[in-house]
Amino acid sequence: MVRLRKWKFWVLCPVFIVGLTTAIVLLSVQTEARRGKGYYSQQYKFDRPVRGYEGWVFPGYYCTYKRYPRRVCRYDKRGRERCRITGWTLEQICY
Repeated sequence: MVRLRKWKFWVLCPVFIVGLTTAIVLLSVQTEARRGKGYYSQQYKFDRPVRGYEGWVFPGYYCTYKRYPRRVCRYDKRGRERCRITGWTLEQICY
């Protein structure tokens, strides 16, 4: 009977720890959702590459920018693909 109780303890202890950790994570995610902090994304189109500010915009929000070329591709007579950049898209992401 004593050996059976020890076995239950060593099996149930990790299960309890995993359950407790899961509950803490779920509560922290729910608390973050209540604050209303969200994900913000917007795209701007330009004819030349531009830079955006990357860093803390205001307390609690970090913004980053990525530049993507807009390309137009065509095939020449030999069947090779020829691409040229027609503009740039600046993507702003704040979280």
